[in-house]
Amino acid sequence: MHKHHFFKFFRPVQIRKQRGAAIAETLMALLPILLLASLCIELARGYQVRHLLILSLQQAARVAAVHHAAPQAWQPVLREALATLFAPAGQYASPQARRDATCEAFKQAFRMPCWHAVALPSPPETIHLRLIYLHSPIQDWLRFLLQKIVGLSTAFEQTAGPQRPLEREAWRLGLIPMVVEYRVIRHRSTY
Repeated sequence: MHKHHFFKFFRPVQIRKQRGAAIAETLMALLPILLLASLCIELARGYQVRHLLILSLQQAARVAAVHHAAPQAWQPVLREALATLFAPAGQYASPQARRDATCEAFKQAFRMPCWHAVALPSPPETIHLRLIYLHSPIQDWLRFLLQKIVGLSTAFEQTAGPQRPLEREAWRLGLIPMVVEYRVIRHRSTY
């Protein structure tokens, strides 16, 4: 009887002390896994966006090679090609409508355009295009983290210098500037 009384006394106390410990341990184990998984998703998304940017800039460069690198010829092609980033259309009528709405919301939120494309000086036989796309991470915590890291980093100021103000401002806002360049030989009839 004495042994039965002993277990009866200590068992409830032991359960009360450990209540919630399994949940806490599970959360502590899952938190790093969830952070790593969300970073992997963000990296995969960034890789996909960069690939689509390269394809879009290639398409614009082909048009620029034929039309003397005239911005009125290749920039609409680039704009149309960038609509692939915004497919599926979701609640919008088309990827183009989603692109326009997203870029307008981006301008209002950050006071910056979604992208900036220019033809850089190059030898007469080539065309050199540069596209800077400002990528916003899916997770707000990642954008916040980027803002804090850039805000604390003095090395960042030295590497991003005054020659690239758009990129420096994008990093300051927690955006990731994706810079894509493409060179193409001019069409022979345009020399």
